[in-house]
Amino acid sequence: MPKDHMPPPTPQELLSQMQAAYQIFLDACETLSPEQALETGVCGEWSAKAVVDHLTGWQVQSLRILNQLLSSEIESFDLNIDAINRTSVQSREDLSWDESLEVFKASYDSFDEALSDLPVAQYRTNEGFKSWLKAMVHEYRFHLQHIKKAQRL
Repeated sequence: MPKDHMPPPTPQELLSQMQAAYQIFLDACETLSPEQALETGVCGEWSAKAVVDHLTGWQVQSLRILNQLLSSEIESFDLNIDAINRTSVQSREDLSWDESLEVFKASYDSFDEALSDLPVAQYRTNEGFKSWLKAMVHEYRFHLQHIKKAQRL
């Protein structure tokens, strides 16, 4: 069936897509040496480590954001994305590459566990929840190219 004729993904399908995209991203990160991970310029001025720290920040923020989305009928809200990105990277800049990866994995595990504890009925029809999951899938897939760029250094 052509993609434009496919029904939209269910929240459960989006969760599966997010989990798969995360795992592919993590697997690529785990191939990087500390030197490759710290080389700047793979995503603008960021290093692969900064990309991971950025995603860690969003995983941490996701728990709070999803709770807000699920406790209301809002589909989105304004976030100062640049400030969150800056804080996410700066607050983790003193971590080593291995420490950043451990924090990244731990924040994802907390995020994933919180999602698995939610009753399906709570998020089945919440458009804001679905939009957030799509955004996280996009982030893992988008930043995979930056990790691959670091692999070639």
